[in-house]
Amino acid sequence: MSETESQLTTAADPSEYEHLKRKRKETAGTVELAEVDDVWVGDDQIVCRFRFDWATDPIRRTYDLDSDRDVARLERLCEASGFSFEQVAHLEGALVELEYTGAEWLPAPEAAYTEGQGSALETFRAEWRLLVREVAHSPAFLRRGVQRLRGLSTTQWIIVVILVKKIAIVALLAHLLL
Repeated sequence: MSETESQLTTAADPSEYEHLKRKRKETAGTVELAEVDDVWVGDDQIVCRFRFDWATDPIRRTYDLDSDRDVARLERLCEASGFSFEQVAHLEGALVELEYTGAEWLPAPEAAYTEGQGSALETFRAEWRLLVREVAHSPAFLRRGVQRLRGLSTTQWIIVVILVKKIAIVALLAHLLL
């Protein structure tokens, strides 16, 4: 028996099997079920570890509590598992669908809040929610807007109505095309 044949007939290392299985699963668009292995809640961040039954290394996701986008991602993840945001620690043991994006594993409920993921409609709705949240955090913004609206002349109101109609038409066309 030659040296090449003896190398082919030896038992493969289990890590090689895991590596090959991981490579097969890591194709863009693959969706796999993972278990939330650990949730760590800190003062300014939350760390979740997801574990596949076919892999030994967990997938680690960090959420910054100072980022509205990360908080929205975490809220969607909690809602998908039947929890409120305040119950994030109860995610441990929950099963979550993770989608491979070509570069990383991403929880499916977060797709709308991730650059380049999710449909255009989901992304628009996610951005709209973030904008509404931002406006809600700054009531002075609303007061200034109301004061400006009260001070508009008739000509300015006509221009505002025309602009709003044009925006509505563009939004309607965008809705019909998407």
